[in-house]
Amino acid sequence: MRLKYIGILLLLCMALPVAAQKKGAKGGKATKVVKPVAHVETSGQKLFKSMLPSTAKVMFIDSVVVSKADFLSRVPLNKESGSLTARKGKVGHGGVLLTQYQNDFGDRRIYAEGDTTATHLLAQTLVGKQWSAPHPLAGLDGNEYPRACFPFLASDGVTLFFAAQGPHSMGGYDIFMTTYDNDEAQWYEPQNYGLPFNSTANEYLLAIDDYDTLGWLVTDRNQPADSVCIYTFEPTSIRKDFQADNIDDAHLKRFAHIHAIKDTWKFGKRKDALGRLAAMIARGKATTTKKVQFAINDRTVITSPSQLKHAESRTLYAQLQELETLMANTQTTLDNNRKKYAQQPSARQQLRAQIIKLEQQLEQQQADSRALAKRIRKLEN
Repeated sequence: MRLKYIGILLLLCMALPVAAQKKGAKGGKATKVVKPVAHVETSGQKLFKSMLPSTAKVMFIDSVVVSKADFLSRVPLNKESGSLTARKGKVGHGGVLLTQYQNDFGDRRIYAEGDTTATHLLAQTLVGKQWSAPHPLAGLDGNEYPRACFPFLASDGVTLFFAAQGPHSMGGYDIFMTTYDNDEAQWYEPQNYGLPFNSTANEYLLAIDDYDTLGWLVTDRNQPADSVCIYTFEPTSIRKDFQADNIDDAHLKRFAHIHAIKDTWKFGKRKDALGRLAAMIARGKATTTKKVQFAINDRTVITSPSQLKHAESRTLYAQLQELETLMANTQTTLDNNRKKYAQQPSARQQLRAQIIKLEQQLEQQQADSRALAKRIRKLEN
């Protein structure tokens, strides 16, 4: 009988740690087991992941951080590519900046209208001295792009870049591109411009100067709330990616995030690009300070396009100014190629063909300039 009691006592002692573990060390409550929360990708993160393999290979020439409130004035866009202005509002703090693009001839503009709830793009053309009634861009679905803003029209007149929030964005504003279908008289379905131009932050503006082969991207990625970064990059006629480079995702993400612009300098000739940028800025300053002097006849010399009597004359004069800028650019390129021809014997065969082509272009531009001037004088006289 005594052995029986000893056996029962041993069993109870062995069971005590198990019971204590179930009830907990204090208060007799059971310990709650915390299960790890599974990471759920957002739609923007999924879009980023899907676009990562097609990240564009782009040389970012330079970058500057500026105030978000006035970044439009810090984009050094030359007049040949049109103008960007703010209509009203501001970025951040619950506000919305409504911007406008106007082409270099001053007869076409695309701008954003709306409020903090939604914005959309409208277009107008100048007919005589009056702007046409504003009309929405046909083909752009307001439900798919409910916050469209920051339009920029390329020099071809049919390629439009704009920023928008919505179901096709990685996060915040993304840059979208569309082209105009002349046959259907509407814009094609916009496409997300992809990486590295977009991110899960906000990308506000993409503008391209086709004349100088320069572009600008405005984004607030990795920036304080009141700042944006303006990247200057070299656009390419054909989009290139990294698929042939066989790099891993970690390195690819560095380029997608624009981790270090210095890493991209190997994708182009940065020195040449910086030279074009400096020449463009200098040309813009010279144009601003240049006084208009155009002889109508032996007795009349105008000093402002507004002094021209006819609307057609003013339009032709704007074309003449554009042509004069093109002539100056052609002459500069021709002079540079002639210097290279003298200094680089090994490249003479290629340069010879380029020089001949530039000489022909300059000759045609000079003939067109004389014809435009003649038409203006005929109208005014």
